[in-house]
Amino acid sequence: GGHDHGGHDHGEHQAEVRTITPLPLLPRPKFGSDAAGHARWIVAKSLWTTVSTISSTTDEADDRPFGNIRSVADGECFLDSTGLPYFYLPAPDPTAIDIESNDKIALSFAEASLAERLGDGGSACGGKDAEDPTCAKLTLIGRARALEDEARVESARRAFGAQHPRAEWLARGGAHTGGSFYTLEVTEITFLRSYGYANLGPEAYLSWKPDLGKLPGEAQCGAEGPLGISRGDYSLQHRIVASAANSFVVLVLVATLIAALVVGLSKRMGGTMGGGLNSNRRGYTEASNVEEDTSEVEEGRNIT
Repeated sequence: GGHDHGGHDHGEHQAEVRTITPLPLLPRPKFGSDAAGHARWIVAKSLWTTVSTISSTTDEADDRPFGNIRSVADGECFLDSTGLPYFYLPAPDPTAIDIESNDKIALSFAEASLAERLGDGGSACGGKDAEDPTCAKLTLIGRARALEDEARVESARRAFGAQHPRAEWLARGGAHTGGSFYTLEVTEITFLRSYGYANLGPEAYLSWKPDLGKLPGEAQCGAEGPLGISRGDYSLQHRIVASAANSFVVLVLVATLIAALVVGLSKRMGGTMGGGLNSNRRGYTEASNVEEDTSEVEEGRNIT
C-alpha cells in the first residue's frame, strides 16, 4: 500500500498574522568547542528539515524508511528557541499517517542549507562541498509529539508567522484538511561538525543557554526572551553585558591616559623609568578547527 498526500492551502483559525521584519542575516558565531550552541544555532536558523519515519504500509513486514521535507520553526528567532522545533503535518500527509503507526522519527538538518552560510557567488559553507565534514550536519532522533496544549499551539503559530511569513496558512492554524503541529522528544543526537562526530547528548543540547555577549546583532523577539526568560529579565541581562563592556572600555582609556601622563612627566623631569607603562588588551579568542572567519554582516534574511 502507499501514501495519500493532503493539501494545505487555507487554515481554519483566524490567528493574527503580523507584518514581520526579516530577521537579520548574521555570520555564524564562533562556537569553538561549544557543540551544543552550534547545534542549537543550526536548528533555530533552519527553515526546513527532513522528517524521517518508518513507512506504514499494508505489509507489516515491509518497514521501509520514508523521508519528507517539511517547513520547520524553532521559536520566532534564535534567542527565542528551545531546541525542540515545530513542524506541521496535514492529516492526510504520509508522515502523519506513519506517526500514527510508529511515532519514532528523525529530523535532519544541514548547515549547507542555511542562508547564513552562503558565501560569494551563492556557494555554501565558505565554498566547501555540502558533504565536507566541516559543513555541519545534525540529526535529532526521538519520538514525535503532537501539540495539544493551546499555549504551545499558539507558540508554534507565532514561530511560523515569523519564520515563514509567506506561508500564512501555517500561522493561521494549518491545512483545510485538518492536521496538527508537532515537535519531538529527543532521545539521541548525531552531530558531524568536524572530522569526527561531536559528543553531544540531549541533556546538554536542551539545557544550553545563549551567551548574549557572544551573539552580537541577534534579534530579540517573542513575548519571552531566550529559553523562557522574561523580556524584562532578558533586557536587564543584555544591559548588564553592554554595561560591563562599556565599563571595560572606560577603564582601558583611563589606564592609557594615566600611563601617558606618567611617561610624559618622567621625560619632562629628565628622570628614567624602566620601560613605559603599557596597557594590553587581550580579547577572548575561541580556538576551533571548524570555524571560518566572516568579515561582514550581510543584509536581511531572505525568507521564502
